[in-house]
Amino acid sequence: MLPVLSFVLPVYNERDNVEKILAEIETFYREKLSDRFGLEVLFVDDGSTDGSAQVLKALAGQRDHIQVVVFSRNFGHQAAISAGYKYARGAAVVAMDSDLQHPVAAVEEMIERWQEGCDVVYAVRDSNQVGFFKGLCSRAFYRIFNLLSQTDILPGGADFRLVSRKVVDALNELPERCRFIRGLIPWLGFSSAKVAYTPRPRASGEPKYGFFKSLGLGITALTSFSIAPLRASLVLGALFMLISIVYLVYSTIAWLAGGVLIRGWTSIMALIVLTQGLTLLVFGIQAEYLAKIVMETKRRPEYVVCEVIEQAGADAVEPVSDVGPGEVSGPGGEMPGSSRGAPG
Repeated sequence: MLPVLSFVLPVYNERDNVEKILAEIETFYREKLSDRFGLEVLFVDDGSTDGSAQVLKALAGQRDHIQVVVFSRNFGHQAAISAGYKYARGAAVVAMDSDLQHPVAAVEEMIERWQEGCDVVYAVRDSNQVGFFKGLCSRAFYRIFNLLSQTDILPGGADFRLVSRKVVDALNELPERCRFIRGLIPWLGFSSAKVAYTPRPRASGEPKYGFFKSLGLGITALTSFSIAPLRASLVLGALFMLISIVYLVYSTIAWLAGGVLIRGWTSIMALIVLTQGLTLLVFGIQAEYLAKIVMETKRRPEYVVCEVIEQAGADAVEPVSDVGPGEVSGPGGEMPGSSRGAPG
């Protein structure tokens, strides 16, 4: 029996793209893989409002290699990928976006690296193919993340990757709910390789990940993998306490010597404003970590599945709305206001 290769595709309002990406995958499979692998294409509908779920159900009714997982509402891109990893049955699983920006042809080289013994194969974007501002922000994020965290992630990497079955099983065992999968997979420590790809223009529709949503994901990533911001808060507090003590000693000596201190009024006020701003910054950093603690202790599921379509035919739909939380959700979770769609 041939091993199965699974494709996991999160979908959020991609009605016009899902048939195109499916056709590309099927063509690639017939031409390159049909003699070596079975095929599973798993779509995760992340609460689409444009009819994407209906299109996916129709496709699943025509093909027995399609599985569709439908969320009850939008839970975010990281949750959709987590669900895909949970439901995928392949010996290897390829996660990619459904907007046609990730080229299916790159999967052939990823499979070669996997068969050579690598458990994780990252597809790394050509940095010359993105805009100046987006590229600058991306490089800054990866540099800061790798500087502050003990887990390194590849610059230019996204959620386009191939992972082996044992990586999927290990990832599904992780209990945390505030997930940044790009960091969790390298944290697991399995052998890895990378292949380069050139992203294509979006076929249709609008990008789902803007600057502020990307910023939110970046904050989630940093606070999930590093306590350096908390330590920086401690260092800043100690530094300004030392400055305050030095200034207090200076003021006391000047007063005893009969000096007049009004001349330094501007500098004092500037120092007060600066320290108050830093205090608020420190409180904000601490609030981010506190929010994560609250989310983890609530132990709400990362997502809720309302139905699963596993095979072609009339009996394909498996309603799960009455199943317990442990069976309808993955092991992770996102912060409030989780981003919709996929980061570019």
